[in-house]
Amino acid sequence: MKNKTTTHNSRFIKSAFTLAETLIVIGIIGVVAALTLPNLNHATGDKEKVTKVKKIYSSLADAYGRAEAIYGPIDEWFKDIEDDIPACNERFARRITEFMKVSKDCRFGEGCFSSAPLLAPTYYVDDNLNEDNVKSLIECGAYMVLLSDGTSLAFRTAYYKNLKPGVPCKINVDIDGPNKGKNQVGNDMFDFSIFAEENYEIKNLNTLMPAIGFMHGEFDLNTTAYLTSWVIENGNLDYLKCPEELNWETQTSCR
Repeated sequence: MKNKTTTHNSRFIKSAFTLAETLIVIGIIGVVAALTLPNLNHATGDKEKVTKVKKIYSSLADAYGRAEAIYGPIDEWFKDIEDDIPACNERFARRITEFMKVSKDCRFGEGCFSSAPLLAPTYYVDDNLNEDNVKSLIECGAYMVLLSDGTSLAFRTAYYKNLKPGVPCKINVDIDGPNKGKNQVGNDMFDFSIFAEENYEIKNLNTLMPAIGFMHGEFDLNTTAYLTSWVIENGNLDYLKCPEELNWETQTSCR
């Protein structure tokens, strides 16, 4: 008569995986993980960036609304100092950040943006250096601060040094702060503007919005404001993955 224990063990051994089979399965799992995890990490990273952009947009809009309630319309903020660009930039910055948590006030100097920040962000989406606007934020008198959540802000009331201050006013944003990220248009660098003059033909005057983002038009990877508007309205950074597929009307995400 066979020993029941021996019979049971024999059946168990016959049904078990061999070492070779186990290694093959582990190898397959490893390959699948290697192919899948980068995409998951990338998707998660994009969602975090979208959240940051929408958060700073909301915070800036709220702070701007509070400032207008106290100091009046923005087109009246600079009347007594309109010939002094740095003074206008500082007033613009201080009235907005009065209602935000600032951890570092760099004024017109370094430390709140990445070294040698450009008037327009350092790199385009295609990784080409932006050579069109090489004047630094410091050279054009931008007033810069670092928020407690690590976001960098630069405030300007005139886009170039030889222009008089006034509206539209622009706020450059680096959602990663001065020491992180790629310093790339539409990746970690975005911007917003406030328009107050009717000749800009904008419906929402005196409202903080993605700078010139109201102009949808042809898809433009090299305009920070255009991509800022895309993130706010469509909730993704898919222009980093499939720009040739996208348009405002029928395709607002990758297939």
